Amino acid sequence: MPEQSRGQPASLTLLLAGSEMVSFTLAGLVADYLLGTLPLLTVILTVLGVPAAFWLLYRLSQGGRVERSQRSGGIAGPAAPQQESQG
Repeated sequence: MPEQSRGQPASLTLLLAGSEMVSFTLAGLVADYLLGTLPLLTVILTVLGVPAAFWLLYRLSQGGRVERSQRSGGIAGPAAPQQESQG
């Protein structure tokens, strides 16, 4: 299988996307089992898992980096220099 130009092999990327879809489906099955609503949550979470997997593929194809400002609301880039206190 061809390698990606940046970082991870293509097979690992596809494995991550597939596990994303499967995890949504399994979460739906477990929730349905616990709540007694068998097909409902399984279908909903499976339908949500497909775009989540495609979003993961997109992020990984863009280098797999999520900027700090997107994750935690902080400022992306190097830390601001510390100013010396004058006593």
